[in-house]
Amino acid sequence: RSAVGTMRVAKRDDQREKLLEVIEHDVRRLDRLVTDISNASRLDSELVRETAEPFDLVRMSSTLSEHLSRQAWDKGVDFIADFPGEPIWIEGLEARLAQVVVNLIANAIHYTDQGHIDVAWRTERHQLVLRVQDTGRGIGAEDQAKIFAEFYRVDETRALHDGLGLGLSIVKRLCQL
Repeated sequence: RSAVGTMRVAKRDDQREKLLEVIEHDVRRLDRLVTDISNASRLDSELVRETAEPFDLVRMSSTLSEHLSRQAWDKGVDFIADFPGEPIWIEGLEARLAQVVVNLIANAIHYTDQGHIDVAWRTERHQLVLRVQDTGRGIGAEDQAKIFAEFYRVDETRALHDGLGLGLSIVKRLCQL
């Protein structure tokens, strides 16, 4: 709002150009915010209508990893997917579990600037566990209990460039079904 007001009194073209860049950046950020909030609020109503069906977890994860690995490699980060050779059939909401996997891997890619990302399904104590490990920045002990809260970001100083803090809260909500 202040950039729009200042635009009215800016005298030089370079000042107006800089203000237009600020306005454009903020409009993109607001658009992303509205979209993310809308998607998060729509999630609950969509989940009520969806029905669980059998699907191959290995096939789904492999397909997603193929796509996401390119993003990691474009950053110079090694991407290692270690999935069983045989199908793992489970009954669930495939699209929602895919969203969980994508959000977790995308977070790892976003916060890893060098090194590697390892993704694997493992069986632990009769449960299937997705492990996403990376050599990224890490999360301090003081932030670990908060990272699944809506709109929480570990580093608020980068709020204009990073996400809105909804990805991991959506992951949590989907996993609690």
